Amino acid sequence: MERMQFQKTNSDGKKVLCEVIATYHHDEDNKDYIVYTDNTLDENKKLRIYYALYENVNNEIKLIEVKTNKEKQVGIELIKAILEKLNS
Repeated sequence: MERMQFQKTNSDGKKVLCEVIATYHHDEDNKDYIVYTDNTLDENKKLRIYYALYENVNNEIKLIEVKTNKEKQVGIELIKAILEKLNS
């Protein structure tokens, strides 16, 4: 299975390779969400997982900051659903 990957610029201005875990189109607000990792571990040695809104522009992922509480809630619920599925 081919992994979907994209590059993003981190807070230090360096390009990092990220791996897509899942994407989701939310029909209610017509927005696309992405769950991804940069394959780094946190201080507890757990994989860092992020979510954002995104656009696919010319086959390149463009991340869009999650701003509203509703967008945050959809992202959190998406991550919970993915983790539940992986744990079952």
